[in-house]
Amino acid sequence: MKGKVCTTLLLLMAAGSAAAASPACEKAFKSVGDPRNGALYMADITLPGLKVQSALDQLRKARAEEDYELGGQLVEGDTGTQYLIQRKGVRTPLVLVGTADRTGRVTLAIKLARGQTVGLEDARQSMCGTLDKLKSGSQGDALAAAARAQFPIAGPEDVAAPDLSKKMGKEVRDTMALYNSAGAFKDLMLGTTTNKEDKGDRSATFLPVYAKYVGHRYRIDGQIYTVNPNRYSTRPGDIGSINYLVTPTRGLLRIRQNDTFNNNYTLRCEFAADQAANFTVLRERDFAKLEGEVSEVGESGMTLRNCRQVQ
Repeated sequence: MKGKVCTTLLLLMAAGSAAAASPACEKAFKSVGDPRNGALYMADITLPGLKVQSALDQLRKARAEEDYELGGQLVEGDTGTQYLIQRKGVRTPLVLVGTADRTGRVTLAIKLARGQTVGLEDARQSMCGTLDKLKSGSQGDALAAAARAQFPIAGPEDVAAPDLSKKMGKEVRDTMALYNSAGAFKDLMLGTTTNKEDKGDRSATFLPVYAKYVGHRYRIDGQIYTVNPNRYSTRPGDIGSINYLVTPTRGLLRIRQNDTFNNNYTLRCEFAADQAANFTVLRERDFAKLEGEVSEVGESGMTLRNCRQVQ
C-alpha cells in the first residue's frame, strides 16, 4: 500500500491543482491490460494547427516544472516523441511518453511496472491535466519558444568511442543489477527461489535508460571495428553503418586489448543518405569522427542514425 500511495501522489503533482479534464480527453482516456501486470494508461487530445515540435516542447515544460527528468526527443517526418522520467518516490522510475503528429493529435502513455499501482481517476486527472495545457496557433508557438529557452535540448556531446562504451555499459549494469540479482543473497542462504517478476519486469527496469539517451546527439571519435554496407536494402538512402572499436587502451604505452574481444557495449553508426562518398572510403581500423542521433538503446549496445563526418 505504501508504494501505491507514493506513486499516486507523485503523478498527481503533475496535475497541480487540477480542474476537471476536458470532455475530449476524458473520452479518449483508457487503461489497457491487467493492472496486476502493470497497467498501461493512455490519453490523447487533438488541437488542429498544433505543430509537432511545439507540442513536444510544451510537454517538456509542463512536466519539467513538476520535477520530471527530461528524457530524449525524436522527431522524424510528421511525427515526434518526447520521453519524460519520474524518479522521485518510486523504486522503478516511471517513463511518460508523449507523441505528436501533423494532425495536431498528442498522446500521452505511461506503462507501470509490475507491482506499481495508480488509481484510474488519478491517472486520468494527471494526464488530461497536462494535455489540456497545450495550446495551438501563435499562443502555442509562444509557449513552445519559452519552453525551449527555459529547458533547451543539449547540443552534440564530444566523446571517444571507448569512453562512451564504458559509460553506457556501467549505467546499464547498474540499472539492471536489482533485476538481475533479485533475491540472490536470500536464496543463497535459504535455498529458495525468488521470482524476478516481484522486482518489476525487465523492460520496465530498462526503459528509463532508453528514455534518457534516445534522441541524444554525440560526436564520436574512434577507430572502426566493422564496416557494414547495406547491399541488399531496398530503402532509399540506406547506405550502411559502422561499428566502433570499443576495447580500451591500457597502461603507459596505451596498448589496446586484442580487438577480437570487442565485446563491450557496442556503438553502431548508421550513415545519412548524403554520406555515400564518405562511407565508401572507410575500412576496418580507419579513424572516424561522426556526429549522429541516438535512435536505439539496448542492454548490449546503441545505434545512432543520420551519422555524418565531422570536419
